[in-house]
Amino acid sequence: MTTAVDEGGKPPCWAHLFESPIDDIEDSGDVERIVRDFCRQATMDDLLGPVFAAAGIMRNAYIETLVESWSWQLFGVRGYAGNPLRAYQPVHARTPFTVAHYARWRDLFDDTIDSLFVGPVAELAKARARKLAAAMGRLLADVSDVADAPVEVVWPGTGDRCVNPTRRCLPKG
Repeated sequence: MTTAVDEGGKPPCWAHLFESPIDDIEDSGDVERIVRDFCRQATMDDLLGPVFAAAGIMRNAYIETLVESWSWQLFGVRGYAGNPLRAYQPVHARTPFTVAHYARWRDLFDDTIDSLFVGPVAELAKARARKLAAAMGRLLADVSDVADAPVEVVWPGTGDRCVNPTRRCLPKG
């Protein structure tokens, strides 16, 4: 009779993968979590991986720059002094971005946010990402925009508009 040998330890717990996001993005620590998760997924993506590899995205200095840039976008925390659109021109010159790249970037960014956070700041982050992708597409294609529409987030289920998630939302209408 053969008996199973106890290797010790407990089996891996995957429960955290099925937990629902309940908190909104609150600070730069949350932003860093988003940036790292997104970049990790993007580097393994069939479409975005080669672009991220050409850009050296996973370097710590680059991650810190992204965290500063998004913290500025979401919370007005100064620290980022560059131009996020112009920063990608050298990468675009080496590995040209296509409409498919922007669409995949937006989808992956939205999925990353949705897997981690829920709330008005999370919705603002997704709206800003869409606006950033559109602006970058225009800039790198050397196309001007006729108007600079403000980012306005509609909170799902309520129809309320949140121009600034740190302030009270405006009722729909």
